[in-house]
Amino acid sequence: MDRDFIETTARFKRELYGEYGAFYYVPMAESRTVQLPVTVGCSYGRCLFCDLNQGMRYRELPLPEILDKIGKLRFIHQHDRRPVRWCLLAGGNPFGLPTEKLLRIAGALRAAFPEDEYISCFARADDVLEKSEAELRVLREAGYDRLCLGIESGSDRVLLYQEKGVGRAGNAAAMRALDDAGIRYSVYIMLGLGGRALSEEHIAETASLLNGAHPFELTVVTLVLFKGARLAGRVRAGEFKRLRPPEALGEGRRLLSLLEIVTVYDGTHKTNAFPLKGRLPEHRELLLRRMDQAIESLRQGDEQGHEVRRWRNWFTE
Repeated sequence: MDRDFIETTARFKRELYGEYGAFYYVPMAESRTVQLPVTVGCSYGRCLFCDLNQGMRYRELPLPEILDKIGKLRFIHQHDRRPVRWCLLAGGNPFGLPTEKLLRIAGALRAAFPEDEYISCFARADDVLEKSEAELRVLREAGYDRLCLGIESGSDRVLLYQEKGVGRAGNAAAMRALDDAGIRYSVYIMLGLGGRALSEEHIAETASLLNGAHPFELTVVTLVLFKGARLAGRVRAGEFKRLRPPEALGEGRRLLSLLEIVTVYDGTHKTNAFPLKGRLPEHRELLLRRMDQAIESLRQGDEQGHEVRRWRNWFTE
């Protein structure tokens, strides 16, 4: 490749993703996709625990700007050995865009990357529920698949406390709607979200919710107290009691033991004290044994040192 191509590619990448800041987040299941910015920030942006969007004001990119970005992506990937097969709409919850705009974006992506097999993105449950059954089916035909839902918990009390804006019934209805439309989806669950007071309820209700759903992958993360999240104030006031790492891992163990679904359990996110991944139900007993070993190791070892090393890696890897 010539120097002009390398320099232009670097400039295009800055222009594509610079607005997202230092921590640009995509669904774990879609980390290998080609990522097209279409929104900045989250249209809801009021979850008590969340600081992922770093105070960015929500913005929907105009269609001409999106089309320009597709052109830049096509330039960047013109020399790839393998054709582009997976695309992701980047942003907090792009599925909240109007259906007609999503269809225009899909058409432009398919024209730029004819061998693309699907288009993924983050979605809130209410983004899904705002679309009719017919709209969801049309979007599926246009290539939208493997959406990622931030369910977080199956407990209404936990979701209400954390000001998620969607309750258990809404999350269940959104997953049913995607099932009916033939759209695959992964879900995020957050260990520790109920604190100590609601830990048992959080896990029991989350497992029962998931056991009635069909996610192709379950991504398990652990609550992190970001300084910009409003939850930090409640922790400082002593209102919300956080779980220690062995306790959070214990929640993960209880969740795993209660799940009765066929899915991929992905607990490799850096927020977790111990990385684990496997298929359910085939690998359940192996994962449980490894969790038991990790819990015992954390209880006997240098828990604080483990956390310091883990979070140092967050910024260096």
